[in-house]
Amino acid sequence: MYFNLFSVGVGASGAIFGLFGFMLTVQIAESKKDDRPVAPLVVNFLIFLVVNFLFANVLNADNAAHMGGLAGGLIIGIATIFSGSSYREIKVEYLVLILSIAGFVVLPRYQVTYFKFFQSVLATEDSMNSLFRKKDISDETYLKSFERFGFYWDSTRALLDAQPYLPEVLHQDTARLKRYIYLRKQENNFRIQMIRNESYRYMDSIEWSHQQMQSCFPLDYPLTQLVPVREPETDSVAAPKWHAVKTWYNEEWEEIPGPPGAFYRLGQQDSLGRWQGLAIDYYSSGLVQMKGSFKDGRKDGVFLYYSDHNTYEAAGRYSQGEPVGKWENFHRNGILKSEEYFRQEYFMKNLWDSTGQLLIQNGEGTYTHYYDNGVLAEQGEYHEGKKEGVWRGYHSNGQPYFEEFFSKGRLIQGRSSTREGQRFVYDASSFFPIPEAGYPYFNNYLKEKATALGLSTPGEVKVSFRVTLNRVLTDFQIDKSLNPQADSLAVEWIKSGPAWLPPREHGHIMQSGWAFVTVEF
Repeated sequence: MYFNLFSVGVGASGAIFGLFGFMLTVQIAESKKDDRPVAPLVVNFLIFLVVNFLFANVLNADNAAHMGGLAGGLIIGIATIFSGSSYREIKVEYLVLILSIAGFVVLPRYQVTYFKFFQSVLATEDSMNSLFRKKDISDETYLKSFERFGFYWDSTRALLDAQPYLPEVLHQDTARLKRYIYLRKQENNFRIQMIRNESYRYMDSIEWSHQQMQSCFPLDYPLTQLVPVREPETDSVAAPKWHAVKTWYNEEWEEIPGPPGAFYRLGQQDSLGRWQGLAIDYYSSGLVQMKGSFKDGRKDGVFLYYSDHNTYEAAGRYSQGEPVGKWENFHRNGILKSEEYFRQEYFMKNLWDSTGQLLIQNGEGTYTHYYDNGVLAEQGEYHEGKKEGVWRGYHSNGQPYFEEFFSKGRLIQGRSSTREGQRFVYDASSFFPIPEAGYPYFNNYLKEKATALGLSTPGEVKVSFRVTLNRVLTDFQIDKSLNPQADSLAVEWIKSGPAWLPPREHGHIMQSGWAFVTVEF
């Protein structure tokens, strides 16, 4: 049995290093006596040290205690040499052994318990890192994992609270670690609530927790430095190819050369000009308007939208540019307005007025909306989460405005009249942009362009783009690619081709909307 005064903080691992240090010393002495080369012993031992230190770093072990064990072994080995004994005839070491055992019993044990506490923190961090590195995990798996992490953080805090004694130099670190564990547990609870309620507003709370954690670092006496765990946001391989961009927009989100403007975006674009990774939109005042992430120019991930007076407008998630799952929308006063779902079909689950009164519950009920002067503005029925039957609207003076008939959420027919007496008749097609000269003319235009080009490889390119109420075509995306040349030509032809009309609400109110075009080569 071998004990080492310097390794009382770790025990067996420090003792092993001490034993190897002792054996190295006496083996070198024996080799010199027998005129054997010493270099192989030293080289092999150095290799042993490097390998073990690498493993120790990976496992977050206490290398300082290992060095203490090694130093103790070397001291005993040197004592053996100077006493004239060989490693087979140890005499002076008996006294060192007795002193080491006494020291092991008498010295305080806070090093061991503090080390175990720190290892518990690191183990929980490693578990969280492993979870975030995994892909295609269900919400149920995430929820179970975060519930388990909550128990881990409680156990870790209990280890710290159970410390009977810690030297004064560790008090500041202890206070920082207590706050760090509290924030970690709080963040963990936010993630649990986000999954249970399917509400992405908790992302702001998680971000706040991460910001607060920065004040806990650096530690004055870290066994190894902690770095707060965060979910991966971007592809680290592609990220170096991106470059930071600041882009200005007008009120219709049409890109403009620079300020003054209504909004601006800070984010990253790739060499093709597509938005990639995290992007934040701001009002010209500097308040945040949107936070979300992009992949190849499409919205992909959680998006949070804010009003110009710093309340939520909407919160939900996109997948390849399409809304998915639960979305929350809010009134201007910040009160929750609706909970709607985008799965196989659209479903309006719950809807409230601006005072918090529930109007639609589980997809059923009557929607009513009033002007500030108390006049009825709009009224209609929801059935199975979709608009159904006749919906009627009124001007602020009580004059009839529109009458629209819906079937399973689809507008079949509508008619409206302005205050000035203009009348409009429309259907669901009014919700989509259309070529000003009509689709037959536009399709012939594209066909002539493709025929004149005479590409040897037939195929098609599918393009989507946004038509603003100012009739500007923007935000082009390739939904189906043929080849880079054909993709570029398809976008160029649409941009330089016949004009487009934006969508029209109630048959006459211009608004922004998406168009979808297939270009055949």
